[in-house]
Amino acid sequence: MQTSLFRSLAVLLLLAWMATPTPAADKEEDATEEKKGEATEEKSDPAEFRTFTSTRGDKTLKLKVVARIDDETYKVENPEGKVFNIRPANLSRSDQRFLDFWEPDAILNLKTAKLPEVLDQMGYSALDLTVAGNTFFVNVTVDGKSGKFLLDPGRGWSTFDPAAAKEIGMNLGEGRINFTDNTGKTSRSKRGTVKEFKAGQVTITAHEFEVIEVAKMFRAVPANTIGAIGGDLLKRLNAMIDYSGNRLFVKKDK
Repeated sequence: MQTSLFRSLAVLLLLAWMATPTPAADKEEDATEEKKGEATEEKSDPAEFRTFTSTRGDKTLKLKVVARIDDETYKVENPEGKVFNIRPANLSRSDQRFLDFWEPDAILNLKTAKLPEVLDQMGYSALDLTVAGNTFFVNVTVDGKSGKFLLDPGRGWSTFDPAAAKEIGMNLGEGRINFTDNTGKTSRSKRGTVKEFKAGQVTITAHEFEVIEVAKMFRAVPANTIGAIGGDLLKRLNAMIDYSGNRLFVKKDK
């Protein structure tokens, strides 16, 4: 009788012990719950949301800006996925400033971005410049002929060399420029139009040049220099010159 009773108590104690979770099991279960929580939080991506405050400061809403409809209306989304419109006039001053500067799909931090990165995002392409003395040169292609053009931003017109003009078959007329060279001899330019002027990814069509010998206008001109880019052509190229970095930035017209 006693033996049977002891056996029954032993079985009950064993079952109770098996039913009691161990501390290690508790930790594993907690860790599992934490991982589930982390996965849910990562999915919602709360970093995209901002806490907006009402003008009086008595109400707050956690929202993500989706679009600017106009200066007075913005489309926003709450964490539950509901989309609606808000007006900056109903928000705090700091929130109004945030919306003033908000831009969709920001791709650069302008405080840390470098000039080439900014200009690249603006649609500019960069061309390397070479330097001879105080003069900067860039390689271009004119009606299929490649050569060097020097930068001459101080003049309102661009120059093309007569030998290069003859080689590409340019039709010449009377020019507008009277030029006195280093020997004191005065000559008048011819004038002609190139069909295609290509600098990097930018192509300019039907541009007029004053045709004058480049070597007579500028000193220390390197071989294969066939022209000079003046202010008129720089404007059509939407050009910006980085003298310290030896780069010319050009951009296509829309």
